[in-house]
Amino acid sequence: MKQVNYPFILLAVLCMLMPSSILAVLPGTWPAMDLPPPTSDIYTNLVNLTKVSQAPVNPLNSTCPTVNTYCRWTCDNCIRSNDIVSCPNKLDWALTLDAGPSEYTSTVLNFLDTQNIKVTFFVVGSRVYQYPEILQRILKSGHEIGVLTWSNSWLTTQTNEQVIAELKWTMDAVKAAVNITPKFMRPPFGDYDDRIRDISTQLGLRPVIWDLDTYDWKSDGDSTFNFSWIVNNFTQWIADPNLNNTGHISIEYDLYNQTAAQVSLVVPILKNASYNIKPVSVCMGINHPYVEDVNLDGTPLPIPTNTSNTTLNAPNSATNTTNQSNSNSSNSSSSNHTPIIIGVVGSIAILSLFVIIALLVCKKRKKRRFNSVAVFGVNVEDRFQKF
Repeated sequence: MKQVNYPFILLAVLCMLMPSSILAVLPGTWPAMDLPPPTSDIYTNLVNLTKVSQAPVNPLNSTCPTVNTYCRWTCDNCIRSNDIVSCPNKLDWALTLDAGPSEYTSTVLNFLDTQNIKVTFFVVGSRVYQYPEILQRILKSGHEIGVLTWSNSWLTTQTNEQVIAELKWTMDAVKAAVNITPKFMRPPFGDYDDRIRDISTQLGLRPVIWDLDTYDWKSDGDSTFNFSWIVNNFTQWIADPNLNNTGHISIEYDLYNQTAAQVSLVVPILKNASYNIKPVSVCMGINHPYVEDVNLDGTPLPIPTNTSNTTLNAPNSATNTTNQSNSNSSNSSSSNHTPIIIGVVGSIAILSLFVIIALLVCKKRKKRRFNSVAVFGVNVEDRFQKF
């Protein structure tokens, strides 16, 4: 009878029984995808609601007021001094991609790697939960990560508690996936006002909007959308003399296949026009893109030489204190958000243990007839008798 290599068979069976996508979703307990997440007293207590604007909660599809008292951007592009809208320097262009990461983001990353270009991704918490490994690649490639919301909902239609939950759940998901805390947020559809600004600021987030919109999000569900419009937009923008006085921040989506595919078409247009494509923080001259002292790729920032008795980073102490409080609260409320690496190492350890046991058993029974072996309760005698 032909000798059967039992250790390798056992190894193959174990591999088949192991999860095929260890990093398929973010470990831990998270809200339902694409729905407004549950509110939390722990989250709500991070914000002093007495210092939040009294702007009303708007009904969905509400009309704009006659007087834009609370500076709602969707009404007349109203902005405040802390809002980031465009890059200050001419020929600087921040490409920003929204609503991912998605299964199509890898295509974008592959192209950007070939061009050695870094951009900013504003991510949805639900997508981070769904594709944590892609967010890891975004970070390791040196791209910037900002917060959208958990469910990609219109923020001015939500209560204060709901807005806080949308932002904090997303911040926690990013922290669990890549161990960084963004300093930038983007309101979905540009729907924000003073109330949203005040909440974001207290959570350590600065609003980032845009001055040039491709409107590629309209392609979802619209069979008449012509994707050549996106390329045409960029061509017209760089040719418009009225847009040459400052740099720009444009918005595109990497959520859909065809919108993600447009990135490789518009980048050459910008490069041929001598634009420098950068992440938002770089074009704004912001050296600390995250709460943690790390670079855009997550590597530690160099420790500056302390030439005086003052505490390092003292000018940012107030911000750091606020963000540290947020981080502590996040940790207390998300202790069950197990880092992905633990799952990987644990799975490898379990697999190795079973292989060792299998080798020992096979060695002990080397001269004995193989009767049956059970793997995870499955009897494989019948499968191997034919050998």
